[in-house]
Amino acid sequence: MEKHDKASIMLCNYLRQIAREKGITHQEIADKTGFIASNVTRMLSGKYSPSLVNFIKLAEAVDAFIFVIDKTADDELVEVMKSRWKDYSTS
Repeated sequence: MEKHDKASIMLCNYLRQIAREKGITHQEIADKTGFIASNVTRMLSGKYSPSLVNFIKLAEAVDAFIFVIDKTADDELVEVMKSRWKDYSTS
């Protein structure tokens, strides 16, 4: 599996986890995004990789931020993300 495919799955897993923690159903996400609930399920389960626009819609539907951080920044968050990516990319 390509690195970018793994990254997409990892990010969708995060959104799925956020939705689960907040009690947001796939149908509620579908209602907010205009997607079909089964497509929401496929995207959040990693069976289908959403476009960037659709990923942003999913994130908005679960009330999550998306941000970009410089990998070389001297920041605790960078270290956390490096660790998460390492754990995910080796699986």
